[in-house]
Amino acid sequence: MEDLKQKLQRLLQSSDWSAEDRNWLLEYLEKNDTAALQQIMQQLFTANVNEAGEIREDRAKELLEHIHHKLRPVAKPAKIIRFAIWKQVAAAVIIMLAGTGAYFLFSNKGKPEEIVKTENNNSTNNDIGPGGNKAILQLADGSTIILDSAQNGTLSRQGNAKVLKLDNGQLAYNTSGVAKEVLYNTITTPRGGQYQLTLADGSKVWLNATSSIRFPASFTGNERKVELSGEAYFEVAKNPAMPFTVAVNGMNVEVLGTHFNINSYTDEDIAKTTLLEGAVKVTKGNVMALLSPGQQAQLTANGQIGVNKNIDVEETVAWKNGFFNFNSVDIENIMRQISRWYDVDVFYQGSVSKETFSGVGVSRNSKLSQVIKVMEQAGIKFKIQGRKIIVTQ
Repeated sequence: MEDLKQKLQRLLQSSDWSAEDRNWLLEYLEKNDTAALQQIMQQLFTANVNEAGEIREDRAKELLEHIHHKLRPVAKPAKIIRFAIWKQVAAAVIIMLAGTGAYFLFSNKGKPEEIVKTENNNSTNNDIGPGGNKAILQLADGSTIILDSAQNGTLSRQGNAKVLKLDNGQLAYNTSGVAKEVLYNTITTPRGGQYQLTLADGSKVWLNATSSIRFPASFTGNERKVELSGEAYFEVAKNPAMPFTVAVNGMNVEVLGTHFNINSYTDEDIAKTTLLEGAVKVTKGNVMALLSPGQQAQLTANGQIGVNKNIDVEETVAWKNGFFNFNSVDIENIMRQISRWYDVDVFYQGSVSKETFSGVGVSRNSKLSQVIKVMEQAGIKFKIQGRKIIVTQ
């Protein structure tokens, strides 16, 4: 039997939909978000991009009209709700077809901005590419390895652990025997960098830009403990006999085996721990919070921990999945994310607008000019000078 993604892929590849197929998709879009559909579209439309990373305009129109035609009711005019559903599909398609690689953005008034145009403007004169897999590994003796330029294979031996750079560019620690001493390594990502590693216990870690993680090359004793600054997503290997703890900003996040995201940038007002799967305990001094999936612990500057029970986890981990996702955030928050990923400095002229922006965001594979186009369509004005962005609104 087909699973959800298989069915979506079959429909998008098919040139002929039955009434049952059409009704199923419309009902699916009424009751669900479009994340799975967007993922399938991204895979399907990859073959249609040119060398500049843009979909040909004629092919974009053809694909858009093809899906529009297949969704159009056969026997009677579309109801208003169906038109709204089509707009959702159009938004999902536009992200894969438009040269900007961007979704619609909505202002806090709820009015959708126009689809981004691709003609040149002043903001594209100085273009900057997106970040990538860049990091520095510091070994226990203080020596460093630049991971993005290191050859695949064995990079070092740390006690009973072999440090490997895999063919996919990720870092992994393989252990044998018992460690005689605890040797700590640190991975640091710069602005415009991210990296993925597998710890000695099999736990996986995704590091966002300007982040670092300090960890033992081999875990010993009755605890697995790492230290984090910045942002990381964890998929922790289950081991009830050896709990996993992340120390960050004086706060401890304790788990047995779970999936969660920690955002602890020093230039953010609140450190956030978001749980996707399993259970975690977040502690700061004598303050403690237990999280269930879909909840977020928020640590404020005064040491208080609050729990938000209504979190969009897809937004939280969008960075890991290759997207910016702006949902009820102000321009300063947006520009901090852009600054980290594109390695640019941001300045403001005049007062900074407190207006918030929502919607499904922008591909992190886009060039800076493409992201700027989206923001300009949302009403924000910029000047770009080298690696400096000046927000003029």
